[in-house]
Amino acid sequence: MVEEVFSLQDQPIIEEFNIELCNPACHKGASVWSAIARLSRDVSEVMPYLNAVREKAVYDQENDYLIWKEGGRKYALRPQELAVSLILDREQATELVEKAVAEINRVWERRTEITPDHSRRTPPRLLDILKLLPRTNCGACGVQSCMAFAAELVEGTLSPEDCPPLAEDAEALARLEDLGL
Repeated sequence: MVEEVFSLQDQPIIEEFNIELCNPACHKGASVWSAIARLSRDVSEVMPYLNAVREKAVYDQENDYLIWKEGGRKYALRPQELAVSLILDREQATELVEKAVAEINRVWERRTEITPDHSRRTPPRLLDILKLLPRTNCGACGVQSCMAFAAELVEGTLSPEDCPPLAEDAEALARLEDLGL
């Protein structure tokens, strides 16, 4: 008789999820969406491991969320939810959520090799961002002022490269990147 042994450690942390699309609250009627993946189980225990491997993630263990940016999009992981911003359609939502879930599961599989990081990281302050912007209020980025642009950077709906004058300032771009943008 051959006996198979299954380790719970080999199980992915996210096995099932449902995706829904919604308009971002701040952009009602916009042509972009947010994807919300409802997870079949609580995934809080993976967050400190993700925080350890994602250097610029915003992590708050007390309030149980982890936020990171990738490819101009913001990802937010909560106990039973994964949200992705700037989605164009359901196909893209599925692709990006599946990619994020695969990464989360890879980190979970490697957790014995990773030292969990429980330190709290916070998003950059609006005024710290504004200090690095050209402050011309030229509107070339598509918003009315540099302050509004800074707020969009914090939200993750725009990236520093969306500001044409800023795109020419490598030092300011590097400092914004150091802030996690």
